[in-house]
Parts: sequence; C-alpha cells; structure tokens
Amino acid sequence: MKLIVRDERHTDLVAIADVVRAAFGHDDEAELVDQLRNAGALTVSIVLVCDERLIAHASASPMTWVDGSTRFVTWALAPVSVTPTEQRRGYGTKVVQATIERCRQLGADILTVLGNPAYYQRFGFELASQHGMAIDGKEFGDAFMVMELTKGILHEAHGLLRWHPAFDDLDED
Repeated sequence: MKLIVRDERHTDLVAIADVVRAAFGHDDEAELVDQLRNAGALTVSIVLVCDERLIAHASASPMTWVDGSTRFVTWALAPVSVTPTEQRRGYGTKVVQATIERCRQLGADILTVLGNPAYYQRFGFELASQHGMAIDGKEFGDAFMVMELTKGILHEAHGLLRWHPAFDDLDED
C-alpha cells in the first residue's frame, strides 16, 4: 500500500468533491470547497492518495477579524474529509497534520477549526473561548477551537472572527 500526502492538483478536483460529498453525506461541503477555490480563497488544499486513489482531503481558508485587524493571519481548517470506507485508519490525522504544517509554512499565525474537541485537541487546538475569540453572530460552545502557529500569538489575539463568505451558504442544520 502506497500512501502519498500532497497538495491538490487540478486533476484531483472531481475526486476531492466525491470524497467530501461521501464523507458528509450531502453536497454542501463539496460546494464550499469549490466556492473557496473559485474565489481564490482555498489557501491550502491537501489530499491523501492511497494506491493512486484519493481517499482524504483537508483545506484551509482565510478568516477576517470583525474589527478589520490584519495583524494576525488567521485561517480556518475546513472541511476535513475521509472516504467513509477508509475512516478510522489514521488518514484524517495525516491530512490534518499536513494542513497544519502547510499553514505554518505559508505564514498563518492562527488556525481555527469547528469540530469535536476530543478529536482536534490532540493536534494542539484549544477552546477559542479561553482566548477571547468567537465567531461573529454565532455560538458554537466548545466546538470552536484555535491553534497558535506563531508562538505566543494567542496571548495577543482576541476578538470576533468571520469565515470567508462562502461559508454563509452552508446549511446550519
């Protein structure tokens, strides 16, 4: 079995959409990835290929601070997808780790995620509320988390964040 973790290629787009759609069971997140890509806001897009078959994907896109600050480069990790038949084998971990590293390499200061704390805290994500950060107009409790990619930045950064407008189209059910 040959595993390759790499940046997406143009030839991966259909397979990425298929993986995301299968992982979430509907089109919303697959459409989100396409909208972010089309808007030039898919800053990071990592795939995992197993024996020439794309089975996992993770991406990151820029967030904005409500106060207009550009001091802290902040990106959102979303979505993270693994083909259902390949879940619970560590492939999600591999694409998340690679996405975190690529975000760090590209100069992001903070990475956020909306998800299960039991899963994401093992990567170093912390509750955003403990750092005075939240999503503007939304309440996600412990599901909204942050990770510092620049040492010490979470002691300085606080306030309200917004996702890229493409996220506005996601169904909140």
